[in-house]
Amino acid sequence: MRVYADLHVHIGFSNGRYIKIPSSKELTIENILKVSREEKGLDVIGIVDLLCDDVISEVQSLIDCGRILLKDNNLYYENILIIPAAEIELRYNSNDFHCLIFFESIDKLINFKKQSKRYFNQLKFSCPVFKGNIEDFEKIAKDFELFVVPAHAFTPYKGFYSAAFAIEEVFRILEIHTIELGLSADSYLVKDLFDTQSRTLLSNSDAHSLKNIAREFNEIEIPNFSAEGLLKSLKENRVVANYGINPRLGKYHKSYCKNCNFSFNIKENQPTCPFCGKDNIVLGVEDRISMLKKSEMDSQKPPYFYTFPFELVEGFGDKTRKKIIEIFKTEVNFVKALYDDQSYEKLKYFVGDSIFEKLKRYIKGHYSIKFGAGGYFGKIRFK
Repeated sequence: MRVYADLHVHIGFSNGRYIKIPSSKELTIENILKVSREEKGLDVIGIVDLLCDDVISEVQSLIDCGRILLKDNNLYYENILIIPAAEIELRYNSNDFHCLIFFESIDKLINFKKQSKRYFNQLKFSCPVFKGNIEDFEKIAKDFELFVVPAHAFTPYKGFYSAAFAIEEVFRILEIHTIELGLSADSYLVKDLFDTQSRTLLSNSDAHSLKNIAREFNEIEIPNFSAEGLLKSLKENRVVANYGINPRLGKYHKSYCKNCNFSFNIKENQPTCPFCGKDNIVLGVEDRISMLKKSEMDSQKPPYFYTFPFELVEGFGDKTRKKIIEIFKTEVNFVKALYDDQSYEKLKYFVGDSIFEKLKRYIKGHYSIKFGAGGYFGKIRFK
């Protein structure tokens, strides 16, 4: 069966306290699940704060009162499958980076959670920090059969490739089947990298707000509607398509000088600003990818479709977004319609000539982009 999945969503507020700072009190488990089902159109969601004491306690309470269904060691909210997961922080050569860990069942998560105080600090908040070194983590991951995915791997802050140049450089015994791209990269940018040749690529939102859920998502063929079935598909490269914003809009796409606030591409691996000559630079994803080891052959990756980031597109405010969701029922339906010839031709009857003209130009790539850099998202313009 085909499912639409966003496997990296954060809890902001749980059991009366903040889990992710800064975030909104509206970013609760129940609100996330409701929005994912009713507005976004997702089938699967990965909640990545389940090692947090308050979050797992609240999940148990929701199971006890029947709001979340526990069936065959899987968690369901109405017709949504919840993948038990956590985002953690590891350290390699004095550099910190983030990984997602996924569990095949809620029992496996609970068993790991019982031991987690031995291994992690900051378990009351999002993204616990591992106490030991990479070798220690690999042993534990093997013992507990953790499914480990480098998170937002190409971004400069806490991305895997900000700490290392290759998977095998860091993970010697743990097999890494999957890499998460992050907002400033897509599969086209990384298809010739050595590390991506045989690995599944994920496009997840890393949502810190309700509106950003499914900003990036995946279409995956799974053998059965379970966490085990989904992870099996990731191991076997059964992602059918990736969906996400144009990486040029991503807030770390271009390199950025913190001294003079200009964005640019670094030339000849010289980490200095071409405008002011200073070296106070945030290395952009595009430049980071250019430095990584290339393969002699490009791997064949699933198609990557650009979602429609309403807040980053000139002339599309919240009012237009609400109108479009009202018409198409969910954001996933809308994005799919953009790339379906029959549905696309019918769009103008639903949204009107002015909006349709901009959507047509968007799909054909007839627009200009103000690049994202230095923690600031880019902007799409039609003039």
